Amino acid sequence: MFFNARKNGYDAGDGPVRYLDGSSLTRPLEAPRPQMLAMAAFVLAAAVIGGVFLFNVIDNVTHSAERTRATVEQNLARPASMASLPNLASLVGLDAEGVKTAFAESGWSIADKGALSGDESGNLDLIKLPDDVSEAQALLMYSNVSSLSAADATLLLNGSWQFTSEAGGSVNMRVKYADFSSGSVEAAVQTAIASEGFDPATAGEMAVDESGNTFQEGTVAAGDATYHWRVSAIKLSSVYDIKGLPDTAVYVGIRLYA
Repeated sequence: MFFNARKNGYDAGDGPVRYLDGSSLTRPLEAPRPQMLAMAAFVLAAAVIGGVFLFNVIDNVTHSAERTRATVEQNLARPASMASLPNLASLVGLDAEGVKTAFAESGWSIADKGALSGDESGNLDLIKLPDDVSEAQALLMYSNVSSLSAADATLLLNGSWQFTSEAGGSVNMRVKYADFSSGSVEAAVQTAIASEGFDPATAGEMAVDESGNTFQEGTVAAGDATYHWRVSAIKLSSVYDIKGLPDTAVYVGIRLYA
């Protein structure tokens, strides 16, 4: 006992049997005050973080559709593609550089998709960019339009168009775009004809081809020759599977050829 004055933790029992001292088990289970305050602060912080997270989840579920619709409407309020369509008849006789120069003089920002893809055939594949979309952004989105959200699709498609022409002596050029304002396929065809300045008197009756495109075609004089034009349109949903776009959106193609 001289060398070990600390209590040995045992209580004396009857005879040679000794029992563990259980007095410590009867003490109140109370944490020290500083630890209690720290635990309370931790619980409060966790509750606040959890509340913010839950609010964000509920807000996203409840209001995300509203925000998407608002963004789509904002994008569609920008100038439409038809406001800046190239006049195809005026491009007859121009080579590739002449076409690019004509577009530049019109004040349009153009991305040369064909050149960027390494196409050396001499064919043109040009994209007119919306005013608030960069070339890199537009080319990335054009690479897979169907994968875009409604907000991104309207940002890209409203105000842009794609012009293509084949190299060689014969005239064969096209411009394609999305029409969000005409309201119907038939109206979109008429809008395109008016935008190009084609004479409706030269056109035949409106019809539907084997692919489901509503079209009208006629002729136009350019220089010393007469060329054929064809305007076709189909619901945009038949071309791109994008949820959230207006049901009245139309995909339009205008072709001028010899």
